[in-house]
Order: sequence, then structure tokens, then C-alpha cells
Amino acid sequence: MSIVFLLLCFCVDPLWGQSSVTPPNVASVSVKARTETELTLEWNKVPNVGYVLKYFNGTEIPLSASMNGSMVTYTISSLSAGTKYTFTLYTVLKGVRSSGFQFTVVTSPSNVASVSVKARSEIAVTLEWKKVHNRYSYIYLLRHNKTETYTPIYWGGSVATYTVSSLSPGTRYNFTLYTVFGGERSSGYNFSVVTMPINVPRVNVIQQSENYLVLSWEKGNSNNISYILMYSNGTETSITDSDKNSPVTYTVTSLSPGTRYTFTLYTVIEGVRSRGLKFSSVTVSQKVTGLRCERVSGGRALVLIWNAPAGTWTGVEVLVKGRSPQYSNGTRLVIHDLQPARWYHLTLKLLSGAVRSAPVSVSCQTDPKGVIAGATLAALFIVFLICLGVYMKYRRTVLNREKPTHPAPIQGLEEGGHNAPVQAKTKASVQKKHLSRKQKSIKPLQDNPYQSPRCH
Repeated sequence: MSIVFLLLCFCVDPLWGQSSVTPPNVASVSVKARTETELTLEWNKVPNVGYVLKYFNGTEIPLSASMNGSMVTYTISSLSAGTKYTFTLYTVLKGVRSSGFQFTVVTSPSNVASVSVKARSEIAVTLEWKKVHNRYSYIYLLRHNKTETYTPIYWGGSVATYTVSSLSPGTRYNFTLYTVFGGERSSGYNFSVVTMPINVPRVNVIQQSENYLVLSWEKGNSNNISYILMYSNGTETSITDSDKNSPVTYTVTSLSPGTRYTFTLYTVIEGVRSRGLKFSSVTVSQKVTGLRCERVSGGRALVLIWNAPAGTWTGVEVLVKGRSPQYSNGTRLVIHDLQPARWYHLTLKLLSGAVRSAPVSVSCQTDPKGVIAGATLAALFIVFLICLGVYMKYRRTVLNREKPTHPAPIQGLEEGGHNAPVQAKTKASVQKKHLSRKQKSIKPLQDNPYQSPRCH
């Protein structure tokens, strides 16, 4: 019986000794700190044991762990960014290791190299960046105004894009873009973007000359606004608003007379331009030269002639006092319905769109020949009437001289009363005055009762 007991003790004793020296595993391993190339691990201390860390590639490293009270920390370096690693941590007691605690951790992914603005408007920006290491396993988190948004993943290609909307015009926004892998984010790439400012409402041309234009517009609300004026040939001029309390004015110089110019005015905030307001204006044309008149026969019209100046002009306005303006797009104009031999004051302005040049005036007389001919005929007619009157008066005097001074005897008159020609009756009225004068001196005849009555 004693021999059996000894054999039993001999067999059980090695097993009992072995179970007593196998240390327990750590309860868990956490990541205390993480970078793109390092991981700082942490776990609760197991008393009286050492530790061996087995890498994913089979390499085993005894750890010289740092102990701080009940916690043990160890830093693994020379790792790759955004990579998943699997480790096994063994506890070791007197050369005997535990079964091992296996865990998986990831390093922090790298940040994007840069973020650019692919498109921009007054209320939205479209961001663009190259995918980190061109890995499709990465996702991206955009933080803006304390709001975080995961951007959609676009498979294919090496560039990712995302549009941020509901923004305000001409405003700076700060963003942070994180690369995310295995639930872990990168340190974050910080950048700022300015939305497109709005255009000025309008540009007014407050003064025009032959070689300059004075422009004016209302300034925007921001204090950090400048302007760029671009000419039609692509030349650009920067304009700084120095006066904060009044409209912006700018004089465009070295222009040509009578020329239409097209400009684009941009509002600029922190280097970002607005869409640009396009407008055009015309400089004042030069005065016309060689203004003169040609008469039209009959004096009822005038032909106004001038020399066209260089430059662009669309027409000519001619003013005659008391009349509506007349227009022409050439170098001559016929003015009708005038009075002969009269002077007219004519004023001419060259038009370039709605812009008028300085006035040029001339005084012209219509053709007086018709009036002179009429006056000559009237004078001749008056002379004719005077001569005719003189002649008639002379003729009457001659006739009066040829009449007899005494009347015919009364007897002859009585006897020839019946047979007198009709012509005697026509002269009765002429001779009546002479008979009346002689009646007092001629004694009246006594009526003969035997004569037949006289016919009157």
C-alpha cells in the first residue's frame, strides 16, 4: 500500500509543480497614445511576471516595460501609418509563458497633403484632394463649424471631391479634414476657404469726356474688399477703396474719342473674385469740322454739310430754332420747308450712342434769287401802273382841248332833233355842262303852238 502511494505522488508531483508556475495572461491591452509610426500600449500589471511581445511577422521581443503603479506601458515604434497590426502579449514566470493575449491595433493614418477648391460660388465650395496613398480603405471626415461630416467615397481615380453648401457670400470658413482608418482618424489637415463675393449692383458713368470716363459704384459690406477692373483686351487694374464712407469712384484715362469700351468689374475678397459685372460706355466724340451750307434753288431748303471726325459715332443731331431735332447718319442733311432769303442758325452735335459731342454752330441764308425776281417784277408793275396813269391823265387833257367851245344853234338842234344821229345823244351829257353855263345868256325860245311837239 505504501508503495502505491509513493508511485502516485511521484506521478502527480510534476503536474502540480507545472500548473503552479504558468502565469496568467493580461486581462486586456489598450492604446494609450497613437501616431502614424508609433503605438503606446497599456495594460494592468500581472504580479511577478515578465512580458514578451510577439509581432505579426513572428518576431518576439522581451519587453522592458515601464511600470507606473498598477499600469504597464510600452511604446512600439517604426510602424507604418494607417496600418493594422496584430500582436500577442505573453506573461512569463520562471521561463514559463502564458498562453498569450492577442490583440489588434492600428496606427494613425496620414493627413491629406493638401486641399484645393475645385469650384466656388457665393453659397458653396467644392473641395478636392488626393487620396492618401491612393488607398480605398481610407475614408475622410470633414469638420466645419463644430459639425463633422463623413464625405462620400468615390471609387476609382486618385482624387476625392466634396461640396459644402449653404454658405454665405464673401466669407472665410475654417475646415479640418481627417483621414479615417479602422475607426481612427489622423491628426487632421486644417485649411480655410473663402466663398465667392457678390458683384457690385451696377456701375454708373458719372462723367464722360473725349479721353476719359469717370466710374462710380456702391461698395460692399465687407471692410476687406478691393476691386479689379479688366479691359476688353485683358489688361487689369487693381482698385483699392480708401474712403469707407462714400461710393467708390475711379477714372479710366488714356482713351480715344468716340469709342465704345467694354469693362468687367470684379469684387475681390482675400484674393477671391466675384463673377464680374460686365458693362460698356462710350467716350465723347470730337467736334465735327468743315461745317457749311449749300443753297437750294428757290430758297425753300438748305443742304448742311460737314466732315466726319475719326472714331466711332452713330449719328448726327441738327437743331434749328423753333423746330424739332433732325438726325442723320451721314455727312450731309437737307433741311426743307424754309423761307427764301432768310438767315437760319444751325447747331450740330455728333452722337455716340446717347452721348453727344460739343455743339458746333453755323448761320446760313436760304437762296434770295426768287425774292429779288419777285421784287423786280413788282417794281416794274408799279412803274407800269404809274406810266399808265400818267398816260390816261394826259389823254384826258388832250380830249378836253379838242372839244368845241360854243354849242350848236338851238334851231339846228330843234330841226335836227328827229334826224340827229345816235352819236349826238352820247355827247349830250358832255355838252350838258356847256349848255347850263350858256342858258343864262341865251334867251329862251317861244314855243310855237303850230309846231309838232319835239321828241326828247
